[in-house]
Amino acid sequence: MARAAAILELAFLCLASSAQAEDGGSAFRFFERLCLSRGPDYERTVATAETSGWLPLPAEVLVGLAPLANPEAVEGWAISGNDLPQRMILEISKHTLSGKLVHACTIVAFGINSIEFEKAFFQRTDGEAIQQARSATHVHKLFSLDLSGRSELVTLTVPVESNGADNLMASSIAEAEWEN
Repeated sequence: MARAAAILELAFLCLASSAQAEDGGSAFRFFERLCLSRGPDYERTVATAETSGWLPLPAEVLVGLAPLANPEAVEGWAISGNDLPQRMILEISKHTLSGKLVHACTIVAFGINSIEFEKAFFQRTDGEAIQQARSATHVHKLFSLDLSGRSELVTLTVPVESNGADNLMASSIAEAEWEN
């Protein structure tokens, strides 16, 4: 967690230096569209990034953002411009967990209202709190949810005290779904 926090802070400095506070609801809609509504999907996300022309990021930055250890594959991008009003990082990874293929999708949003993000999350999901860990600066929350009969875990890392221009990390983790 400390390594991820250090990488996150470096990414914040690189991407958010000119960012202003943005709508947390739009950041949630981006997260919902790419990571949550149909579950994280490595191949679909990579294809979306290629067609959107997002800026690829080095793997050493992304490994620290993956919500699970030892990813088998990881890709990620810096996103800004037409895709949403604020700058973000999107990371997608594949893992094997208890013999099952799992995909994880993470966004890092800079300078947003984290309270609005969480409000949109609870309005759109049935997220059930499982665990919460608090540090001096951040709260890491773990939720279980059922979307269209599919179980997902969602993690949110938000500041202890929101100032309306927060940095936030959200991840969705689910078993890979194979379509026939």
